Amino acid sequence: MIKIGLGDAGVAKLAEYLVENHTLKTLKLVKNKITDEGAQALIEALYYNNGIRALNLGSNLLTERTLDAFIDLLKTKNTIKTLHFNQNCAGTTSLRQKVKEITKLGVNIVM
Repeated sequence: MIKIGLGDAGVAKLAEYLVENHTLKTLKLVKNKITDEGAQALIEALYYNNGIRALNLGSNLLTERTLDAFIDLLKTKNTIKTLHFNQNCAGTTSLRQKVKEITKLGVNIVM
């Protein structure tokens, strides 16, 4: 699902599907104009999903707020092993600290 213009509404619909589907292992949502709002819907679904191991959210409109939400998710549910977050709008203020924290949780993060 690369560069299909999902946006927040589309990713929210996808999130509903992910709550029930546990067979999908890799999800690539690159260049889909997803903001923190859409990512939040996805993260909430991932609390219930046991299948996703790799998630690529590169080249969207995500900020550190989404990274914080992923850190919270990964502290309680660590099924995701690879997270791509490259080419987003995340600031650099405490980005290195957040990347280290995610790495300590056993996740390979690509920035």
